[in-house]
Amino acid sequence: MGLIKFLLIIFAFYLFFRVFTSVILPFIVKRSLKRFQDKFYQRNPHVRNPDKTKEGEVTIKDPGHQDEVNIPEDFGEYIDYEDIK
Repeated sequence: MGLIKFLLIIFAFYLFFRVFTSVILPFIVKRSLKRFQDKFYQRNPHVRNPDKTKEGEVTIKDPGHQDEVNIPEDFGEYIDYEDIK
């Protein structure tokens, strides 16, 4: 009788862990990752949230007024080279 009780307990634990790892654990992980992701985007509003855009949708953001950097034409120099054999 003791052996059958022991085997039933082991089988019950096996079923519990089997259900836990296939159903309950992924649900808990998804929920916690979603919570961490929401906190991240709240703390970092400059980072674009990829969930807000649909696949195939194109958005163009205006970078605003950026001062144009005037680069003089004589900036740097061109050097001719010859291939030596």
